[in-house]
Amino acid sequence: MAGGGTAPPLKFGDVLLLIGVSLLIGTLFIQEWDIPVKMNPEDEPLEGTSQSFSGDVLTISAVTEEESDVRIEIFEDGEKVEDETLFANRITPAKLSYESKGGKLAWKVSLELSATGEVDIDLDRVYFLNFVPYILGALITTAGVMKKKSETENKEDVVDAIIEDEG
Repeated sequence: MAGGGTAPPLKFGDVLLLIGVSLLIGTLFIQEWDIPVKMNPEDEPLEGTSQSFSGDVLTISAVTEEESDVRIEIFEDGEKVEDETLFANRITPAKLSYESKGGKLAWKVSLELSATGEVDIDLDRVYFLNFVPYILGALITTAGVMKKKSETENKEDVVDAIIEDEG
């Protein structure tokens, strides 16, 4: 310890609990906390890529502050598969979905020169690979709970002695 003191060693059950719960909470924040990207008139078009499997669905939606056209382009393995210009405003979002055939997806979203807005991009996986970290975290947490439970059951009873001065 920094102050020159000592601390008891960290038990294996505690380590498993720490790793499992961290994996569960971290995965929840990384995968589910989806914040739309704000775009201003002077910004470059929004671009992104992702590796996909056959059947994955890419959904792009854009909401603009004022009435505007939104151009959405989707490429799969370098080939343009979607190119649409859609109307959007505060109430009606421009929304486009594309089902991938598997490969590298790329997308480009551009607003009119005077438009500001928010773009939300979601990739829904056909295989449940997004749930693997949750399952792994749950298994590690369960192992930590079981190890901690077995450690407390096997702990020897410590008898404290009271020493009194007879004098």
